[in-house]
Amino acid sequence: CQFYVNHNSSYIISSETAKYIPERGAVLNDTKTKAQYTVIESGESNGAVEYKKPSNSSASSISVPATITVDGIAYKVTSVSANAFKNNKKITKVTIGKNVNTIGASAFYGCSKLKTITFKSDSALTAINSKAFYKCTALTKITIPSKVAKIGTRAFYGCKKLKTITIKTTKLSGAKIGNKAFKGIYS
Repeated sequence: CQFYVNHNSSYIISSETAKYIPERGAVLNDTKTKAQYTVIESGESNGAVEYKKPSNSSASSISVPATITVDGIAYKVTSVSANAFKNNKKITKVTIGKNVNTIGASAFYGCSKLKTITFKSDSALTAINSKAFYKCTALTKITIPSKVAKIGTRAFYGCKKLKTITIKTTKLSGAKIGNKAFKGIYS
């Protein structure tokens, strides 16, 4: 398959299928999931995107899917971007799809009404970055999936109602848990 770059947009044209293929960095709007995504791996197959932000800023329940299809091209959703939901005061529940392997820095920072976070049981999540859930003051419990190998600095800092933490991973060690990752949670 040969690809030609169209310099007037963020797309590549496949000579075999005449499809427009979004390039790395292109922003996609998915009306089905009501969210924006950034292409992190381009291609007609095996493409990947990062959840950028919800299109509906007043939604209280958010689902970050495992895959999306935009303009006939399927993509795996492999991460939640840094600051994706930062200071969102409406969101109360989040479900994270199985292909998401990274929660970006400050992704849910200051989501003061976020009470429930659900990771799929076969989650690919390996990293929860710095301040990912910083001051999510309504959060009461969380289950860390089995593949998580890193929890960043102040990841759950100030989650004062966080009483139950279930850790299903054996890949974490003290060196892979950032400074003050769980400071300020329920005593």
